[in-house]
Amino acid sequence: MIGSVAWYRSSAAAPAVKRSLKRCVRDWVRGCLPEPDVRGRTIVLSSRQTFPKVSWSGLRSEFHGVFSEFHSVLGALAYAKAHESTGVRVDFRSPLYVEPDRGPNWWTYFFEDARLSLDSRIPADDGEVHVNGILAKYGRYGGFSDLVHGSTPYFYPMTYGISRPALNRLLTAHLRVRGEIHEEVARFVAARFEPGAYVVGVHYRGTDATHKWTGTLAHYRTERVPYRAYADEVRVVLEAASPRAYQVFVATDEIDCVEYLRGEFGARLVCVDESPRVAAASQAIHLDRTLPVSNYQKGRSALVDCLLLAATSYLVKGRSNLSDASLAFNPSLPYSFYSDVPIPQADA
Repeated sequence: MIGSVAWYRSSAAAPAVKRSLKRCVRDWVRGCLPEPDVRGRTIVLSSRQTFPKVSWSGLRSEFHGVFSEFHSVLGALAYAKAHESTGVRVDFRSPLYVEPDRGPNWWTYFFEDARLSLDSRIPADDGEVHVNGILAKYGRYGGFSDLVHGSTPYFYPMTYGISRPALNRLLTAHLRVRGEIHEEVARFVAARFEPGAYVVGVHYRGTDATHKWTGTLAHYRTERVPYRAYADEVRVVLEAASPRAYQVFVATDEIDCVEYLRGEFGARLVCVDESPRVAAASQAIHLDRTLPVSNYQKGRSALVDCLLLAATSYLVKGRSNLSDASLAFNPSLPYSFYSDVPIPQADA
């Protein structure tokens, strides 16, 4: 008999899942699109957009956030290796994060290198392939992140296309977080994480994570996940780690979530106080241009939270590219995953 569970824990074997009919159709259409010829050339990644949606003002699309693009970069590196490309050049200019005085390519605000070179022994013709077409397998609306997330991305990281150790090897070999951001993370860990404590990281993504009725068509939840579900899962994790001293590190875009979990865990809770947060169900921070926070600070605070989650002992997370990236930075980090859609689970 098949039931459903909300939480998947990485200590358990992942259940076998099938693609939905919608996903099968999407993959068939995408499979009909041409592959870029990248052998001996450099793949150039531009900022991607979401597929246009109909609104009262006409067709509307948004640009992808830092960690959606982060996974597309990792996928592009894997694709480049598999297809004998000379490397990847990242050229992200979307208005979500660009600040003119920092340069036109926001990727370099957070990572040292925009040009990610592969094996120098690959013959090169010094050409570039810009993957930014509209009707393209890897283009304006479709990135290389599908290679990372696999055929059922709504169940990632429980299911995946590229394993966490393989992602970490790509990340370690080619991506370097800027030194000042690494230093900020190190200072926080030294000042706020108690030596020897078992630190449970919690990532709660609210704001735009809940979709309306259309969520059922796109494999997203249509109702908010209660904060209590996360608090209860933290207690399950802490019970298994008892009697060690513990802390709970919270990364979230919602002020209400921090306040709720502080009521549950008191002085044991820590968070980055300066991180931008909004009230529950508000517009996503990276899309809200009215907040008194710079574009750079939006991206930097997200990366700091990601790296701090990677430095914890255990991660309790929902569906989010930010905490997915934490698992790539730390491929041995155990985690609990709350799915947006029911996870098939066979009875023992």
